[in-house]
Amino acid sequence: MNPFRYGCIVAGENYCPRRELQRQLKELISSGQNVVIQGPRRMGKTSLVGETIRSIRGMRLIYVDLFCVRTAAEFCRRVVDAALKCGKGRSFLERTAALIKGLRPVFSVDRETGAPTLSIDVKSVDGVASIEEVMGMVARHAEGGKTCVVFDEFQDVLDIPDGDVIVARLRAKIQFLSDIPFVFLGSVRNRMHEIFDSPKSPFFKSAISFPVDKIDESDLVSFLQSRFRVGNRKVSSEVARLIVEAADGISGDVQELAETTWLATEDGATVGKRDVEKGLEMVFARESRLFGAMISRLTGVQLSVLRGIAATEHARVFSGEFMSAYGIKNVGSVTKAIRRLVADELIFEYAGEYRFENPFFREWLLRR
Repeated sequence: MNPFRYGCIVAGENYCPRRELQRQLKELISSGQNVVIQGPRRMGKTSLVGETIRSIRGMRLIYVDLFCVRTAAEFCRRVVDAALKCGKGRSFLERTAALIKGLRPVFSVDRETGAPTLSIDVKSVDGVASIEEVMGMVARHAEGGKTCVVFDEFQDVLDIPDGDVIVARLRAKIQFLSDIPFVFLGSVRNRMHEIFDSPKSPFFKSAISFPVDKIDESDLVSFLQSRFRVGNRKVSSEVARLIVEAADGISGDVQELAETTWLATEDGATVGKRDVEKGLEMVFARESRLFGAMISRLTGVQLSVLRGIAATEHARVFSGEFMSAYGIKNVGSVTKAIRRLVADELIFEYAGEYRFENPFFREWLLRR
């Protein structure tokens, strides 16, 4: 079987250890600190949190995925579903039903497993007021045991009508749950900044900032070599490093390119540079339609700026040299183009420079 996994939460042998980050995060969570984790896409933030919490003896995890949540009712349902996954047995379900009686619990039976399940009647959700009741349920579940609550893609709360009110209600409840560490994960940088770094936000300075960036290259190289061995392939440190560099050190993308490179080789083979190139072409074949759609929506100036950023390391996009090289007449045009490219999530600003969200898109663009 292909030994590489991506596009999902990885654990165990599929996870590349980040020992120092895990140690730091473990100390924060164990001491009850609330933490906000931010970083570029596909850096393994969720996997890092999951592995860390699993390493804390006796710690239960309530994991709430808020990706594309759009209503207060859906928010409440996802929190309830996440809490239910932490408990087993009918008594647990009955206790949960009692805790959320104001939300009209609904019992049912899973058709595949025959196990009793519990959900909430969306019609009974009273807007943002129900959020306090649901968070009260979480607090009761946490009594008598160590529990960590993780809100993934937390910035999507702002897409709910009255999202700012929901954020305020959450903060009002969470500040009294000092025995429960809350971890907030987000990948949309400016919106997470709006929640946690703005003095106007209820969550201002309510959680310790914990940035997550690229895994150390040497650790990724060692990980790739060990996983290729599991897949009955050999790879030198030089070729493994080539995979890391082609994927810009982004752990999810590294695993994707390693996966296609593994597919491009035979059982027992030694992976070479040409195999990595075949793997990269396989990625392009999978994504070419999406990449083409991305650039089809851009104006000429926007595409020129994008190509310039792709071709120029540490590009100074507002310099006369950059504008002259790519036929752009004025700073205003660059400003508008950058704003559009960031809004479309093709690039993002990080550490004072602009990076591509997808390193494979950057390479595909350079080749065309």
